[in-house]
Amino acid sequence: MDIDEVLAELRRTLDADGLERVEECLRILVGQRAPQYLHDDQEPTRLFFPGISALPWHDTADLAWVAEMEQAYPRIREEFLALRAERAAFAPFEDHYTKELGWQGWDTYQLYRNGAWREEARERCPATRRALDLTPHGPRDAMFTVLNPGVHITPHTGGVNLLLTAHLPLVVPPGCRIKVGDEERGWQEGKVILFDDSFIHEAWNRGSDQRAVLLWDIWHPELTPVEIEALEILMPRFQRYLMAV
Repeated sequence: MDIDEVLAELRRTLDADGLERVEECLRILVGQRAPQYLHDDQEPTRLFFPGISALPWHDTADLAWVAEMEQAYPRIREEFLALRAERAAFAPFEDHYTKELGWQGWDTYQLYRNGAWREEARERCPATRRALDLTPHGPRDAMFTVLNPGVHITPHTGGVNLLLTAHLPLVVPPGCRIKVGDEERGWQEGKVILFDDSFIHEAWNRGSDQRAVLLWDIWHPELTPVEIEALEILMPRFQRYLMAV
């Protein structure tokens, strides 16, 4: 990847300043600069964006979209339960980076992947789509996820620090917990939680019933608008580059 050429293209396309941190991110990606991680439990080993905070858990109190998402909770839960009642296909979670971990019992219904909605999900989950579109969601994934009784999602990292992971808990029986960094928490139905999945994290269902959440990613709130515009352009290139190395 020719970084100078990419940056010149971004500046022509965006006609804006403020790309210094994007440039550093690119140079870290290709090995021209070394990343300076801010926390021992953080491992953004695939894509590191400099100059933004490194917190395992993020406060949702001042984020306007959180209240809107929580207001949509009853309709989103209804759509999820309808999918289950109609026996929609839920598949074991797997991606290019985590498939070697071999998780069983963590099943997902993909809503969008790499920012592109599945047509079936678009038609069957209109309230969920409207709610997600009100959030600053990133270009990665959104899905309904089911964690079956007795399942442990073992410690892992998402490897990218410029996105945060959001959960809207839909069905939470007793015995379900999540740990990010060194802090363990539970879920409360209808209440959004937000964490940085570049930190080592894991989850358990020690109960006797399934746990279900809506999972999606948002842009890190300390990114500027021009940085987000640039990253939206760059993310497909990042994916191709990472798959090739």
